Amino acid sequence: MQFKFKKQNQHGAWAMVFMPPLLGMVAGGFHASQLFFIIGWLFIFFSADHILYFFKRFKRKEFEILNSALLFGVISLLFLLYPIMVEYRVIYFFLCMIPFGTVNAYFSFKRNERNMLNNISAIIIFSLAGGATGILNTHEVTYKLIFIMIITTLYFVGSALVVKTVIREKNNPKYKWASFIYHFIIMVIGFIYHPIVGVAFLFGFIRAVYVYDRGWKPKQLGILEIIHVVYVTIVISLFMVYFS
Repeated sequence: MQFKFKKQNQHGAWAMVFMPPLLGMVAGGFHASQLFFIIGWLFIFFSADHILYFFKRFKRKEFEILNSALLFGVISLLFLLYPIMVEYRVIYFFLCMIPFGTVNAYFSFKRNERNMLNNISAIIIFSLAGGATGILNTHEVTYKLIFIMIITTLYFVGSALVVKTVIREKNNPKYKWASFIYHFIIMVIGFIYHPIVGVAFLFGFIRAVYVYDRGWKPKQLGILEIIHVVYVTIVISLFMVYFS
């Protein structure tokens, strides 16, 4: 059996892998099984990434890519066995991911991964992982778990819009105003809900306006994304620990 591995070079993808589970741990409290879940989730990400890459290059019939996806899938299953034994309902979160994964596969096959619907589908999958992490300790879907799934979804939709205004659709004014208005609205809603939540989204609004039309390169935007995701994770974590 031969293998062929794809390198993941998108900073935003790494943020989506780790931010929701970390917030899930804060929202639900810590349990050792969550560490196994996060490692298993990382390998699920590797597996899914290779499957989507295979669909993207379907005509080439690169079955070595699928072999790699299978390898990562088996490894992920080994790490997820313990979390599933701790809380079997974590499986329900994976079942909820399937329809959105199907959307991602469709857009990969059509070589239209930049479609906003494809981005949102992927974002929902990653946000569900945050809820799955938290339920390993709460053993029920709590308000805090729903809250972090909403927060991560809103955050990453904003990040996707910023990427489009700076790189993908930088000459399209519709995305510019969509990004500005979206970030302003969620910031205002955040402040109405609680000032700390508003502060978490304030950075995003400033970023959306500041980076537009400055000719930033993907690497520069990626570095700012890392800073931004760390900032939001810390602020939202403090909010959940001390104010919710």
